Amino acid sequence: MTVTANDFETSSPVVDESELQAGAPATPADPAATKLDPKFFALLADVSQKLLRLDAEPRVLPEELAAVTAAATELSELVQAFASRLSAALEAKTDADQVAKEAEKARILAEKEAARAQALAEKEAEKARIQAEKEAARIQAQQEVEAMKAAAAALKAAQHAEKEAAKAAALAEKMAILVAREKAAEEAAAAKAQAQAEKEAAKEAERLAKEKEAAEKAAAKEAARLAKEQADAEKAAAREKALAERMAAMAAAAEAKEAARLAKEQAAAEKAAVKAQALAEKEAARIAKEQADAEKAAAKEAARLAKEQADAEKAAAKAKALAEKEAARVEQEKRATELAAVKAREDAERQKAAQIEEEARARRAAARAKTIAEYEAKQKARQAAAMAQFNADKAAMKIEKQKAGVRG
Repeated sequence: MTVTANDFETSSPVVDESELQAGAPATPADPAATKLDPKFFALLADVSQKLLRLDAEPRVLPEELAAVTAAATELSELVQAFASRLSAALEAKTDADQVAKEAEKARILAEKEAARAQALAEKEAEKARIQAEKEAARIQAQQEVEAMKAAAAALKAAQHAEKEAAKAAALAEKMAILVAREKAAEEAAAAKAQAQAEKEAAKEAERLAKEKEAAEKAAAKEAARLAKEQADAEKAAAREKALAERMAAMAAAAEAKEAARLAKEQAAAEKAAVKAQALAEKEAARIAKEQADAEKAAAKEAARLAKEQADAEKAAAKAKALAEKEAARVEQEKRATELAAVKAREDAERQKAAQIEEEARARRAAARAKTIAEYEAKQKARQAAAMAQFNADKAAMKIEKQKAGVRG
């Protein structure tokens, strides 16, 4: 089978890796580049199988057949190795991109959570400020009401004193009229009663004056008490305001501290993602080295088999020459010599068939060993990617748990 350039698809463009990571639309880089799709890998597998089943015996010289077959086998193995290595590299790149995406998601989530916590702290500080203002207004209104009540009580006491004085004056006038009416009959008694009445009026006036003075003192004392209570209320309002400002400052400090902690955790998560990516790259390099070692071992085994085949061919040629020499020397034993030559030829053919079977067995063993090595390498790469994913998920869960603790 002849493989031409038309067997490879070259219609799909190559997308820049930086554009994929940044989320930009894909733009064609090279219209002639080969797309790494399942068709391409199927083509490689098909080419490898066709090289192994190459039907060259009727079309090439017999002495060139072994070399052509060995070259086809080697080329088939190289194609298989290239396909395996390319597949492993693509898987490693996909795993690294997935780890980077998970780390970016964790970072964006941490930023959103920090913004939400900051908004919540600002809202709580504003609520505390409004509550403090309301409490100060309530205390001031209560002080004004108490002052109005005290003023009303003082006014009522003054009015009561004036009423008492008017009653006393009316009583004195009434007593004077009574004394004037009884003046003729009991002048001495009237004079005495008048003196007594004047004395009683003076005492009553003095008592009323004392009550008025006491009421004024009580009003002044009550006003002083209310003024002191108002001053104390203003001091309490000032203390409440200072406390609210201090609480707002403490909330701002706690918010800054929480933001710093979240930034630190985000940096740790990014560092873990970088470490996971480096581990994946290291694992890919180790897989490539193991694959190269396997290829070297396969090449060494092929060289050994080729050498054994050459030695067998030399031995067959030597046996044939010896048989011909023996036939020339012993003419009379021509029949026996011919039978010996036929037997030697049959032995040579059996040896050649055994050698071919041995080579096929060796190729199958090499292919099986290579398949096992590739499977183990892929398993190790998947385990490393799973471990990196687990570490990233663990870091994200830790950040989520800490955020839940902050919200609680």
